[in-house]
Amino acid sequence: MKRLLAAALAALMMVQPALAQHGDEGDVALRRAQSYRANGDAPLAAHWLGVAAARGTPEAMFLLASMLLEGEGVPKDEAAARRWLEQAAQMDYPEAWQQLGMMEQDPAQAAQYFRRAAHALTHRGQGMR
Repeated sequence: MKRLLAAALAALMMVQPALAQHGDEGDVALRRAQSYRANGDAPLAAHWLGVAAARGTPEAMFLLASMLLEGEGVPKDEAAARRWLEQAAQMDYPEAWQQLGMMEQDPAQAAQYFRRAAHALTHRGQGMR
């Protein structure tokens, strides 16, 4: 049993740096996208947001969805925007829940999204994310 536990811990220790690097790559891509967007290069910003979003960065998912909704640097695509918002929301990104609530036609469902946004924001404020 001890050998099995030791082997599992060793395997986890080998995988953890790769997972951390994957997250770091998303953060680097997000910063690059924010720089391009601030300098007015929306198409390159959208590209790097796509890279960061694909690496699981919820802020990038939200920002890319916003650009898709507005047609900023990319063709307007509400369906793709909704998919990115839903992924970010599943990671409890409050702004994604809020945007989904604003897009929702059903008032009861919209209210549910807004409650989830408030809950996620409370957790963010308490450092629980």
